[in-house]
Amino acid sequence: MFHKEIIRIGTRKSALALAQAKLVGDAVKNSFPHIKIEYVPMNTIGDKRLDISLQEIGGKGLFTKELEEALIKGDIDLAIHSAKDLPLEFDNRLKLMPVLKRGAVRDVLVVKNDYPVDLQIGDLPCGFRIGTSSKRRSEQAMLLNHNIKIVPIRGNVLTRIGKIFSGDADGVILARAGLDRLLADTNCAGECDKLLQKVNITDIKETDILPAPAQGILCGQYASDYMFEVLKKIQDEDCNILFNAERKYLSVLEADCHTSAGIYIKKDRDNYSIKAYFEGKYQIAYSDSKGLFDMVENTANKLKRKNVK
Repeated sequence: MFHKEIIRIGTRKSALALAQAKLVGDAVKNSFPHIKIEYVPMNTIGDKRLDISLQEIGGKGLFTKELEEALIKGDIDLAIHSAKDLPLEFDNRLKLMPVLKRGAVRDVLVVKNDYPVDLQIGDLPCGFRIGTSSKRRSEQAMLLNHNIKIVPIRGNVLTRIGKIFSGDADGVILARAGLDRLLADTNCAGECDKLLQKVNITDIKETDILPAPAQGILCGQYASDYMFEVLKKIQDEDCNILFNAERKYLSVLEADCHTSAGIYIKKDRDNYSIKAYFEGKYQIAYSDSKGLFDMVENTANKLKRKNVK
């Protein structure tokens, strides 16, 4: 039986990060009612340096470094991350576990509400500026419509949506899971609603712009073994399988923040369909549950760069 009375959850300071940490904290309390949850918001280098691209300042790890240091020092017991933002390699004193059910996998296109509802990327006019800092999104969007322009933007969800009102972009591409979690959080739903009344949001098919590996998944990172018992209680097995399969895809590709990788794995009973993207190329594959990881590895090997062994 787990007897710890207080769990300190570290998180980035953005509204979305706090909302996601609270989802996990609430789930922990439901399973362990005696536990008190304390939230420890922290600024990361990635949050502070919004004036420069992630590729130039070090990649995804810049969103996790401070949280990982706090875990190792014992200042927090648990850090909550969007799994798609985690680098493949991290301090070997730490462990990862996906938690909760997976959120929406797809991306969305956000535009002002004077554009038509359900506006598709293929229908965007010549010169339409899409704001995104993701190579995965920008490359696949350009494949859908070569007449658009990509403008780099960074910042939290609401900041990026605000770019279409400041004149920096005509539309932005975001993860649906992030929007859903913000709207579900009572602390920021009001601010979100006010801004979202001014925009139209169109779901992008998962097969049109393939999601980032592990998109929509929340992950707990911890240093002490006692956290394993807690997180195991709130883990979803389907989510765990897809988390490990999609991280394996990245690992075989040896992909990093300088490359663009996407994968969509759809489960139908005990079978899986796989569509994968890497640097301009697509692959489609099918597998049963027993062969999923081997098929993901095989798919990645077909796409990986020839000079990567």
